Amino acid sequence: MNVKIISCWFATSYGAYTDGLRRALERRLGSEVGIIATNCGCDDPIAIHKQFQDRRCEYFELPNVRFHKSTSPLKYWLRTQVRSLVCWERARRFHRHDGAAEVLHFQQILNATGSATVFHWLGMPSRAARVVTVHELDPYQLDFPKTNLRYNRADRIIVHFQELKDSLGQLGVDAERIDVVPHGVEIRPLSDEPREGIIFYGGHHLESGKGFYTLLDAIRLVKERLGARTPRLTIHGHWGATSPDQALRASRETGLGDGVRWLNEIGLDAAVGEYQRALLCVLPYTGSFAGYPAGLATAHGAAVIGTHRAGLPDHVGDAARFVAENDAGELAAAIVELLGDEAARCDLVARGRARAEAVLGWDQIAARTLESYRRAIELRPQH
Repeated sequence: MNVKIISCWFATSYGAYTDGLRRALERRLGSEVGIIATNCGCDDPIAIHKQFQDRRCEYFELPNVRFHKSTSPLKYWLRTQVRSLVCWERARRFHRHDGAAEVLHFQQILNATGSATVFHWLGMPSRAARVVTVHELDPYQLDFPKTNLRYNRADRIIVHFQELKDSLGQLGVDAERIDVVPHGVEIRPLSDEPREGIIFYGGHHLESGKGFYTLLDAIRLVKERLGARTPRLTIHGHWGATSPDQALRASRETGLGDGVRWLNEIGLDAAVGEYQRALLCVLPYTGSFAGYPAGLATAHGAAVIGTHRAGLPDHVGDAARFVAENDAGELAAAIVELLGDEAARCDLVARGRARAEAVLGWDQIAARTLESYRRAIELRPQH
């Protein structure tokens, strides 16, 4: 099977996802999987990141026009039209690189690889079976909900959690085309180093759907109870090398001071090391997607506390302490409880590791992805 993946290829969680999937698919297929990429628009310069220059990739560049809701209806309309033209050209260039692929797998992420480009891409003729993984819904498709009907031109759609499948169904997407395949993780040996502290992942937009302010309030409550024994909070994400100003102010105003360690943007290897050393991974998400940190935590020995949102149940199963959304008091109580109960914490860690090995390892994810490819190929003659 000749497969090509269209995706972000930069040093972010999305780039790490694509590389993990590519390598696992190649192990299964016994042949190379191609990558088609472009400058994605997430504040990276228009150049391939140095970490990725040595990887196989068909790469091209185009200007990015971000989706932005202007208060002026005319400016909003004009910007939307210009952006649509740029996305159309990007989709056309993706097709120019399809070669002899039997399967083209588009990773819908954000900006240049967001829904607008996907919808143009699906509207163009193709010899290949087309599969789209929707990592999360972006503002454009939520502002223009009828555009989501264009997903029904795909031969197969993959999402990482049931909640997103349900959301697409409500937007008119054929549920029979959608497969739920979790986010994968490379499972490395557990570390013998002493564990300490709490880790939190803020994604690309720290203050959007991550429960960040609830977390700060919860840590403040923990500090009131534990005082100097309060564990340090480590925060990382993919917003760049500089901590967001508003988030920094909020942590200072909460009185946490040196109790917060800002790592900002770190690569996969560094992230694995942090999760191998953390006691707890706290993810009070109210939206977005938490599969990446949940996988890192369960695979590498950090006990998870989180909500029932953002794909957490799909990834951790029962190997987590679940709390209500936006409830700093309940979150603080769960943190204090697990910090003080080693047996309960170790039980969650053991169950998490077992689940990661059974469900989240890249070889398992590749097998399920290949099954989606086979279904896509079977559906192809019906078009």
